[in-house]
Amino acid sequence: MTARRKATGVHLLFRRLEGDPKTQYMWHKWAMRFWVVNAVVMVAVFTFAPSVWMRVSVLYLVLVSLYANAATDFGAMSAAEAAAKGPVSAYSIDVETETTEGAQ
Repeated sequence: MTARRKATGVHLLFRRLEGDPKTQYMWHKWAMRFWVVNAVVMVAVFTFAPSVWMRVSVLYLVLVSLYANAATDFGAMSAAEAAAKGPVSAYSIDVETETTEGAQ
């Protein structure tokens, strides 16, 4: 039997992001709000401050692309974790449902 270390700080955040559907939902809900506001701001900068847009657009597009890649990979990892019968990663959260509690 291997000893499991206590989950704290960033470790706990990643554990919840990878294994807890409620945490994932809340994270994506706030991220969606951020990107809606971000889109409005970027259209405003493009329209009303083209000289600023010319300086920051490449960096902005690189960051958005990196975020898109990370979000896609994170979503795929979460889906794999949810579809597996057992834990896939070290961050899996053991979730007991009413069925497993009633079977004992």
